[in-house]
Amino acid sequence: MDYQFLVNNTLMQLLFFIGWSSFLYGASLIITKLVPRLVNWSRFWQAWLCIALVPLIPNSLYQVGRFIPDVLTNALADTQQNLLVVSHSVIRPTENITELPIFTWLVLPMIVAGCSLSLLRFSLSVFKVNKFVQQASLNNELIGFQSQQQSLVERYNIRVLITAQEVSPMVFGFFRNNLLLPKSVFNMSEKQRFLLIEHELMHIKRHDPKAVIISRLLACLFWFNPFIRYFEKRFLQTMELNCDLAVISSFPKERLNYASALIESLKLTKNTVDSGITSSFSGPQFSKRDFEKRIKMAMSEQSEHKYGLSQWLALVLLSLPISFISLAAKPFISMPIINAKDLVGIKPVVNGRISSGYKDISAFRGNKPHRAIDFAASIGTKVVASFSGKVLIADDATLHRNYGKVVLIEHEGKMQSLYAHLDSFSVEAGQYITAGQKLGTVGETGRTTGPHLHFELLKDGQHTDPKQYFNLHKN
Repeated sequence: MDYQFLVNNTLMQLLFFIGWSSFLYGASLIITKLVPRLVNWSRFWQAWLCIALVPLIPNSLYQVGRFIPDVLTNALADTQQNLLVVSHSVIRPTENITELPIFTWLVLPMIVAGCSLSLLRFSLSVFKVNKFVQQASLNNELIGFQSQQQSLVERYNIRVLITAQEVSPMVFGFFRNNLLLPKSVFNMSEKQRFLLIEHELMHIKRHDPKAVIISRLLACLFWFNPFIRYFEKRFLQTMELNCDLAVISSFPKERLNYASALIESLKLTKNTVDSGITSSFSGPQFSKRDFEKRIKMAMSEQSEHKYGLSQWLALVLLSLPISFISLAAKPFISMPIINAKDLVGIKPVVNGRISSGYKDISAFRGNKPHRAIDFAASIGTKVVASFSGKVLIADDATLHRNYGKVVLIEHEGKMQSLYAHLDSFSVEAGQYITAGQKLGTVGETGRTTGPHLHFELLKDGQHTDPKQYFNLHKN
């Protein structure tokens, strides 16, 4: 495995991930000015979190093997089926890890260490909240709940718990929802308690507890990306606001009671158990400004909450093109600078000896013309791209197994070059590569008679003589 490619490519992907997230942040600011109603919707920020992760999708999952000529998909099936694999005692050169940039080796371990620490803190938070929930008392008789609320508890299989701690009412759980209420809630007026419980049940109906845990996990895993944390924060803010609006919309005559319930809950909340993984009515993750906005909204006569088909359609139409931009731009992050030498083909194995030329006839090929040039070299010898282009294939599964590990590159002018029997890869599908850039090492994978590079050149889907495009005797 080419560790230099792996490490450098990983770092480039992470840098693109951060840059893409910053683009989404800027786009959200523009949308805030143009369509403020949309950014006040929690589903918008959930979508933004998902779109931010698009650059992390491996190229192989969406780079299809298109433009692969039929002569390659059917190649070697008959002509080389009877080749014998000959064993050679060749010592593979050890890759020099010191060639890796020091900066890369400093940054990646820091990122990995930070992720490990953040995930540990996340696990401790889950354990802490779960332990707190387990210490609470079950309210099996659903004392203080009205009949319609009791029906919802049964329908969603909710565990209702009571704690003596003066905490904010909260909902927690991924596989099963736990509704935790402090005893102080039962000192509120009946209407306030009813509205407060309605708020928590609304979270469960909207599946917010799962979304909160997932968003917190993403923020911990990608701690090095400040924009992910920003998207998470906006999601939490709008989630509570949307819940408030949903409850008020169901009980429009109880606006003042709802606002007073929020204020009363703030007064009674003295202890904090929140760790970013619970849906809390008045949790400590919210600022004074957030509460002022919620109270002002609750008392406003013009507040609306319904997000119907038009909002969903707008979100989809906005999300799909933006996601496509990321998928289309991702391969270009590894695209090297094109220079004048790309106009002339480069010998793929600099010191390789031509062991079999183009159209050579041999008995072990069934006396059929050789459609490639073979460069004999020891296993581990560097193989470079002869021309600049886009990597279509870098695996040992897409083409016939006789090829072994193969790299297929598409070039301008409807040309393609193929490098077969490789021992290792230094590129991946979807990547842009420049002439002379390392793409792998010589091997003897597939059906071979020894370690060598099998090099094919195709134009308009048909084999052509590589000698027409570069001087094989010139490095």
